[in-house]
Amino acid sequence: MKKTLIALAATSALVLTLAACGSQTDERVATTDAAVPDASIPAAASSAAPDAAASEMASAIASEIAATPFVTVDCVSGQAMPNDTAPNGTTIGGITASLQPTGAPAITVSTTEQPATELGIADVEEGSGAEVKAGDTLTVDYCGVGLGSKTLFDSSWSRGTPATFGLDQVIPGWQQGMPGMKVGGTRLLVIPGALAYGQSPPEGILPDETLIFVVQLQSIN
Repeated sequence: MKKTLIALAATSALVLTLAACGSQTDERVATTDAAVPDASIPAAASSAAPDAAASEMASAIASEIAATPFVTVDCVSGQAMPNDTAPNGTTIGGITASLQPTGAPAITVSTTEQPATELGIADVEEGSGAEVKAGDTLTVDYCGVGLGSKTLFDSSWSRGTPATFGLDQVIPGWQQGMPGMKVGGTRLLVIPGALAYGQSPPEGILPDETLIFVVQLQSIN
């Protein structure tokens, strides 16, 4: 198993990607550290170095991910780790959701996984509380990874606070995938582009991209 950690940068605020339209806005968490110039490099040369270094690093990351069978994305830090095997967990096709010792999830994606053509639903842990019904208002922790980009595009675990929204305000994949889930449970959703954002996604998501979510249901309000 390769041990190289890859920080997936999130450099701008992102409107809550679950909502097809709405007023709630959340910020993405930047995971890139500021570069520290080498004191031996003249100032003019040093100012240009970070761009060249970032381009070289991005190229190396893309090559490493393309050459590995799996990529695991941490839902708290946004870091990705190329892996030779998928961890134990709940799977839908080549996608695995696993819970870390902290209780926060990680999402592992096969680098050969094809876009979803239908909604995938699997319970990682079944809850014991009230059951979600269409139109409910939910408080959840969740994270989302793009199948094509292998990138964390949104995460309440990164922000450190759950999100609350009406189920009738979010993308169709959530409207169809959340009913029946019980409070206290954790669910994996694999949502095809047609049930997500189609050809007009928000920043950080590719057109028609399959979206992978892990959701922990805190309460029904």
